[in-house]
Amino acid sequence: MKLVTRNDVIIIALLIVTILFISIRAPYRSTEAEVYVSGKAYMKIDLSKDATYNIENHMTVEVLAGKIRAKESDCPEKLCVKQGWISSPGVPIVCLPNKIVIEIISTTSGETMDAITR
Repeated sequence: MKLVTRNDVIIIALLIVTILFISIRAPYRSTEAEVYVSGKAYMKIDLSKDATYNIENHMTVEVLAGKIRAKESDCPEKLCVKQGWISSPGVPIVCLPNKIVIEIISTTSGETMDAITR
């Protein structure tokens, strides 16, 4: 009795090809981050230029090599600083005490919105 049949090998090969296809897809080409203060758009940050920004005298934001992070903050627990660098959409940096949110904008061509929540 064989442990691995021909059909098992075909299924494993298809799974590997599928995983490779998904991982090789066009990566996000994010070139901007949006900063919101108290729910209102505050500024856009160009991620292609290394720089440091001061947001409302509460937070210092650093951009380096297409990534962004909260470098310093005057909030008590500094969870936004501990979060570290982000470089892709979907994971914002949030500072609740200062009501600051930093999100990377996805600029991948052909991307459409799949849902809207409120």
